Amino acid sequence: MDFDRLAHQLRNPVMVIRTLARLVGKRLGPDDPNQVLLEQIARECRRLDALLEDKLEVHAPGPVPLEPLVAEVERAANALARERQIRFEREGQASCQVKADGRALYEVLMNLLDNAFKYTPPGGQVRLEVRPGQNACTIDIADTGSGIEAVDLERIFDAYYRGSRNGDRPGRGLGLAIARDLIEQMGGSIDARNGEGGGSRFCVTLPTAQED
Repeated sequence: MDFDRLAHQLRNPVMVIRTLARLVGKRLGPDDPNQVLLEQIARECRRLDALLEDKLEVHAPGPVPLEPLVAEVERAANALARERQIRFEREGQASCQVKADGRALYEVLMNLLDNAFKYTPPGGQVRLEVRPGQNACTIDIADTGSGIEAVDLERIFDAYYRGSRNGDRPGRGLGLAIARDLIEQMGGSIDARNGEGGGSRFCVTLPTAQED
């Protein structure tokens, strides 16, 4: 099945989800605390619309202010954390611009965070840290989950490779391969390692862009 046909088949379910969320929002009323969750659903529907319309490819990297992008990622991560009963923390100031495609970078960071939440048990912690530098900026995503086996670290970014910690979890082993490809197209790098106190840590490094 080609991408255009798949995209066509997915657009209707996305539209239905968005419409149902809007109807639920009207029933709840504007002051209901669940409105924030419905807004998150609407944002993710818009994200899917953009992906289906434009495919996930890197446009010419340009200056991207990091703070608004990281703030959007943080909002989505907080919703995931509440759902899975995991503590999420953000550290560091994203006071720089990077050479990137903002939409593709958002997808990469959300993929890494989704993995971190997936492999962290309830009560654990996921942390996003931004470390600006003169020529490059690094974004670390660390968790207190099971960590990565040494044999898996060597192949974790290979397409269709599913490490030993996946077990019966659904997936095709493409997320990290796509993430690496996107980051490298932006002139950056991504690596994986185990944290000193346990868990795993993924580091995305991108060149900084000169501010106008």
